Amino acid sequence: MSKEITVAIIEDDLFARNWMALLLVRDWRTRVVGEYSNCTDFFASLEKGKAWIDYLIVDVDLYGERLQLAEICQVLRIKTPKTKILLTGIQPDLRVLHQTQDEQIVGYVLKREVGYSLSWMVTFLIEGCWILTPGIQALANDINFLLPRNVLVLDGRKTIPGFTDHEAEVARMAFIFSIGRRDLADELKISEQWSYGLVSELYKKMGLTDIIAGETDLFSFIGESEIIKRKFHEIMEQLGDSKKAKDMETLAFHLLTMPEIVQ
Repeated sequence: MSKEITVAIIEDDLFARNWMALLLVRDWRTRVVGEYSNCTDFFASLEKGKAWIDYLIVDVDLYGERLQLAEICQVLRIKTPKTKILLTGIQPDLRVLHQTQDEQIVGYVLKREVGYSLSWMVTFLIEGCWILTPGIQALANDINFLLPRNVLVLDGRKTIPGFTDHEAEVARMAFIFSIGRRDLADELKISEQWSYGLVSELYKKMGLTDIIAGETDLFSFIGESEIIKRKFHEIMEQLGDSKKAKDMETLAFHLLTMPEIVQ
């Protein structure tokens, strides 16, 4: 991937907006260039012409019965025609699905099914995929809705193999949210020294220590998906031969947030 993928977010729920921005900011492949609570603010920003946007994430729950995606698509075609839209929602919505045939729209996902994998899903969009999560796929199948040929169904709700619930929680705090070791120790009510040892054990359990040392093949951890392998090749090229702690953390982030490809 030759450049950062720029993303803007329209989401009225502050917690959800911050959550999505955090996941995107933590990934070196994606950059957030705007966060908006409504379309009016987003359109006003477009008038100023300040940011190039590859993808616009739009919360469809924001609109209720007033949802008219055609209006948003029309504005984008005029102001920034290369920008594409990824729709997000809490529940699968038939009205929304019927409005996804505009060429500006490149996916429809459920927030709970995205999990920690938002940045991965955005990077698959740049490959030309049309992204769904399983709940939207099930709705489409129920009504025989014709999906694009390039559809990719992703599920971000995977568990971490071999980890207890507590270990998974600590791994996410340390590697996904990049909580410093001192803050991690405060959160877990343990000594700072113990927190360093705990994180080292998680590295070993994930196989990262052996991967970085060249003793284990990374691709033995990630399954057979060619598109996932291709993405990890890009990640490893970016990291090079580095064995720095921050680069190990970057690799851990990508492994922990990697979605399952359903179809």
